[in-house]
Amino acid sequence: MNNEIPLKFYDIVDEYSTESEKPVSESERDPLAHYFQLLITRLMNNEEISEEAQQEMAGEAGIHEERIDDIANFLNQWGNE
Repeated sequence: MNNEIPLKFYDIVDEYSTESEKPVSESERDPLAHYFQLLITRLMNNEEISEEAQQEMAGEAGIHEERIDDIANFLNQWGNE
């Protein structure tokens, strides 16, 4: 586990992994936690998150682009609960 990423983002990864159609592998946990950290930090700063920004963050975090839409849907549902 990467010590730079707060545990709360790993908690989000755990929640995401239970709801994702595609299983989350152990090797994806750090990149996904980093991606959630990047996304949620932007949301908390009221920054716009365009599709281009999502792709850039996915590249920075090292996640597969196929997860971007799935994560966006997850966060929309999670935010509405």
